[in-house]
Parts: sequence; structure tokens; C-alpha cells
Amino acid sequence: MNWASALGNMESVCADVFDITPCRLQPRASGRSVNHAAQNDPSRQPFDFMGTLELGPPSTKVWRHLSPDPSDMGNRSDTVSYDAVLTAHTGEWPYKPKRDDFFVVGTDTWRIAAILLDGTVRPAYLLVKA
Repeated sequence: MNWASALGNMESVCADVFDITPCRLQPRASGRSVNHAAQNDPSRQPFDFMGTLELGPPSTKVWRHLSPDPSDMGNRSDTVSYDAVLTAHTGEWPYKPKRDDFFVVGTDTWRIAAILLDGTVRPAYLLVKA
């Protein structure tokens, strides 16, 4: 078995074990102008999938202003918090979600604020309550 096959098997096993929450992806599109509200995207159909939702993930440190002084790195960063993080096996999805798309989990709607890609088919979607 080669590395790609082993990684594919691991991702499938992770999905079978952890992805037990029914979810729905609702794609969104920006309005016709900045004065129009965002709306559901008619060019991308919503779809259901199984995922893993974690509420209240740890805060993330984001470097906003890099200083030329290496000893000053810790003083110019911000801490960003998200309401939830969602992961799922996205290998067979018809398209990849974009920032500002919605995930519907149960009766809650979440907006994608950021997407963390790590080279696998299990990206982390950082979410805020919509």
C-alpha cells in the first residue's frame, strides 16, 4: 500500500467514526450590489452530508501586523474566536464551499468565516452563528 492509499483509507475511517451529525450546505451568493443582501446561490444546489461539529473551539492567534523586529512578534497579533468548527470528508462533494456559505445543522444556521486547508479531504470550516 502506498502513502496516498493509506491516507485515503485513514480519511474514510475518520469519516465513518466521527462524521455522525446530519448537515446541509446552503450555498450563498452576494447581492447584485453592496446595497443588496446576500441570497441563496441558484447556480449551486444545496446538498446534505454527514459531518462533525465542535462548539466553542479554542481561539486562534492571527498575525495582523508583522514587525521587522523578531522580538516584537508577540505584541502585534490578535486573537480570533469562532463559534464552531465543522469538518467533513469532502472528497465526493459536487463542489467546495466558499466563505460566507451556510451550513445548517439541526435548527442552527452557521456562516463560514474561514476555511483551513491542510491538504487532505477534511478541511476545517470555522463558523459563526448566522
